[in-house]
Amino acid sequence: MDNNHLKPREEVVEKIEYFIDQNQLRPHDKLPSERQLCEELGTSRTTLRGAIKRLIMDGIIYSKRGAGTFVAPQKLVRNLQDMESLAKSALAVNKVLSTEVLYTDIIECNKELSKRMKLTLGSKIYCLQRLRMIDGIPAMMELAYIDYSLFKGIEQYDFSQESLYRIMEEVYHVKIDHGSESLSVTYVSEQEAERLDVENGTPVFYITGHVFTEDEKTIEFYKSIVRADQIRFSSVLKH
Repeated sequence: MDNNHLKPREEVVEKIEYFIDQNQLRPHDKLPSERQLCEELGTSRTTLRGAIKRLIMDGIIYSKRGAGTFVAPQKLVRNLQDMESLAKSALAVNKVLSTEVLYTDIIECNKELSKRMKLTLGSKIYCLQRLRMIDGIPAMMELAYIDYSLFKGIEQYDFSQESLYRIMEEVYHVKIDHGSESLSVTYVSEQEAERLDVENGTPVFYITGHVFTEDEKTIEFYKSIVRADQIRFSSVLKH
């Protein structure tokens, strides 16, 4: 490998990928400790940690709190330009999606939600926070704010088992027509790290989005943090 043109972090990224390939490491196989990798690759801990963060964002490896760093399995791919559910995306690649409900409540619309959802202050909002797992591995934390006037009584459903969008459409006859999403990168807090089973400060995708009816009425505003080693986002360009 001719790495003379690369910066130290990028050079170590390539060395780690080469190490994984040469040692025929498979998904969920553990990498050596930081000390061992530094010795093996001839680098400093600071440079190594930068390379590891980059590889986590690229979905090549993942870290597990208190356990170390591991080779990542093939990631689930989500298309940013369609409304396909996470469950359907998982099923298409033979992965099992499971859900844990972390929190539910009916709250009053504050200034932020009033602006985001175009609702009057004090309007009722159904708040639903879920942890989504792929093949048993925590992959995404979602916090959804839903216009309760459209879905009165929706709190009675168990969304660890039920599909939120199916209930919206089939029970409440509210047609989901389109949505919008914004994607950026952030770092997990200590509490988020515990839920997602990653090291504190791990880089993750941060997504905010809206779901609309055909006449542009906001059904839902959501915020999600997504493990980059578990889910990859794509966008199909059309001519």
